[in-house]
Amino acid sequence: MLDDRILIEKLALLNAIKYGGKANPKSIIGSAIKANPEFKKKIKELQQMIQEIVEKVNSMSLEEQKKRLLEIDPNALEEQQKKKDEKKELPPLPEADKYDKIVLRLAPYPSGPLHIGNSRMVVLNDYYAKRYKGELYLVFDDTIGSETKLIDPEAYDMIPEGLEYLGVKWHKTYYKSDRLDIFYKYARDTLEKGETYVCTCDGKEWREKYKMQKKACPCRDLSIEENLERWEKMLDGTYPERGAVVRLKTDMAHPDPALRDPVMLRISEKEHPRVGTKYRVWPLLEFSWGIDDHEFGISHIIRGKDLRKEGIIENMIWDIYGWKKPQIILYGRMRIKDLSLSKSKSAEKVRTGEYQGWSDPRTWSLQSLKRRGIKPEAIRQALLDIGLSAVDVTFSPEQIYSINRALIDPVANRYFMVHDPVELKIIGAPEDIVESHPPIHPDFPERGTRTIPLFRENADLFINIQRRDAEKLQGKIVRLKDLMNIELKSFSNGKGEAKYHSRTIDDARKHNARIIQWVPRKSAEPVKILMVDGTYEDGIAEPDIRNVKVGDIIQFERFAFCKVEKIEDTIEFIWTHR
Repeated sequence: MLDDRILIEKLALLNAIKYGGKANPKSIIGSAIKANPEFKKKIKELQQMIQEIVEKVNSMSLEEQKKRLLEIDPNALEEQQKKKDEKKELPPLPEADKYDKIVLRLAPYPSGPLHIGNSRMVVLNDYYAKRYKGELYLVFDDTIGSETKLIDPEAYDMIPEGLEYLGVKWHKTYYKSDRLDIFYKYARDTLEKGETYVCTCDGKEWREKYKMQKKACPCRDLSIEENLERWEKMLDGTYPERGAVVRLKTDMAHPDPALRDPVMLRISEKEHPRVGTKYRVWPLLEFSWGIDDHEFGISHIIRGKDLRKEGIIENMIWDIYGWKKPQIILYGRMRIKDLSLSKSKSAEKVRTGEYQGWSDPRTWSLQSLKRRGIKPEAIRQALLDIGLSAVDVTFSPEQIYSINRALIDPVANRYFMVHDPVELKIIGAPEDIVESHPPIHPDFPERGTRTIPLFRENADLFINIQRRDAEKLQGKIVRLKDLMNIELKSFSNGKGEAKYHSRTIDDARKHNARIIQWVPRKSAEPVKILMVDGTYEDGIAEPDIRNVKVGDIIQFERFAFCKVEKIEDTIEFIWTHR
């Protein structure tokens, strides 16, 4: 059985490796108590021990963490990988055996590309369509019944691009804007059946005087003939925008005010990017889907519980005709940690040029994630792991990064890079230290090594390190990764001075030396990295960075994985994740 400190170190190493090299002390407390309940009796001592060990673990490189973990437990990484590989099987679709064929649908509104938030709906529907060997329809929900949403014509291309990136297979494509004549037919039919009516009341007055008072407005009792006349006036332009709407007759005393005679169709004279001004009366989501879910033969509707009301109204429409009803599966809301996703705000910033188009990392569109080097498998698996739970969840991008890290780590060659560099003079370094040969990838020695030449002047070595390291580590023993150990003596006026200490990593461990990046004073190459917040990070990298190609994903050690975007005098990258 492991002693307390070794157990905590193992847990810290596992946590660090899982999250790209940085362990979180708060995440380790629970695991420690679970492994040894006796820790509950000495919680303060446990917290102090965890803090000390985490600081030590976080000073190691990811490769060093893996090596140390295997020294403690040779099977630890295999166990961790086994847990990752265990895929949760999602529950079966309800009453799937009662349908001749499973048919699902994606219903994006084309106001922009798909982003990480609405990808959950996409991935879940695609998963079940494939699981049941059913069909999946892409239906552009491009009506203009909404008064606030604007259609972006480019979205008609960007949405399929996002689906292809995610590996989604869809069987048919429909556009709601092509189906207005069908909706008009049903609108007239429901008027003739007395299930709907044309209301010309002022919207505010209707809400205050009738809806909130649970009373029917005078329009509700008009004859079928009068309603049909009003319907024709909606179509021919007699009524202006806001002059009339078609309402579904429900129950004006319904306990949910949103379900009291809701609007089914309204007038909008906006020009539509596909059909121009051919139509002026447009259905709202509930009415168009109440019709199309039947027309398309949809068996199951998988969507967020924020659309619960729409499902209730759809059921009312299906009841009018006695149609067989699809099964509606609602999942909980997904809040994305530290992100506020608004497609309309992003669209405005794309239009004004504040963002670099929809592939700007701040949009969190699928186009932007693809640009950053996020693998579609990572997005799919992270979202499937959440499943169909009706409970609201908080989703962290780190859930995607963790999976993506495992996918790209084996192919990402390593390089040194220093941002905000300052010059460091090293006194007393042995003369035989003339260059460094770090591995191109520590897990694949067959790929060979890089060559980082060193620059000397009057027997002193000159390199560049990060300003923050120079400022914080004065007076301490520091290890220059894959090179040697030094003692930082001083730093002022943008320059530092250090004294050679020793060579080996074991010597560094004896002094709890922090490992830092460095690059040669001469032959370093300028780089620029586009960060996820839209800012740029400038730095200098080792000379072998010139071996990269556009599209490569590499790892700047102790900084982040990055994707190569442009190779010129300055090599440009985009930040993938840590």
